[in-house]
Amino acid sequence: MKVLVIGGDGYCGWATALYLSNRGYEVGILDSLVRRHWDAQLQIETLTPIAPIQSRLQRWKDLTGKHIDLYVGDINDYAFLEQTMLAFEPGAVVHFGEQRSAPFSMIDREHAVLTQANNVLGNLNLLYVLRDHFPDCHLVKLGTMGEYGTPNIDIEEGYITIEHNGRKDTLPYPKQPGSFYHLSKVHDSHNIHFACKVWGLRAT
Repeated sequence: MKVLVIGGDGYCGWATALYLSNRGYEVGILDSLVRRHWDAQLQIETLTPIAPIQSRLQRWKDLTGKHIDLYVGDINDYAFLEQTMLAFEPGAVVHFGEQRSAPFSMIDREHAVLTQANNVLGNLNLLYVLRDHFPDCHLVKLGTMGEYGTPNIDIEEGYITIEHNGRKDTLPYPKQPGSFYHLSKVHDSHNIHFACKVWGLRAT
């Protein structure tokens, strides 16, 4: 099976790509590499130096003989995303490719807008590519417990059964995010839930 890892240059995506490659999957990485640009803008560095993605992919091939395809571009560019997906033809997509920092999203208006636009619109583009070209492709999307905040009741697995005024229903668990980043993840979850309901997509 072919698996496309969006955000494969990041700490979660890179480890996932190597794990899947080592397990025998045909893996592709799609990444805009923008995280490195954001770090440079903020004048920060990772605790452990991270080699360029091209160097790491070559090292992986030298060590294992396994090749991982690389597609550099932004999933907010719908034409690029569509072209990449059609070229790679994944059976599954693992989506890590988002601005991942709550403090970053709270710096000011520009960073809040950047976070929401990057995360929500990129995810929405992916859903439309799946609907139009890969309806049987399984989407695996990274969420966060931060979507739920810190309620004073147990956080259920996605849904909660509520009885109110004599009627009962099972509904998505209420979400109380604590940053514009976490809000973007809530919007992603709602969009994915809706796409699965109305288009029959499959997502985890």
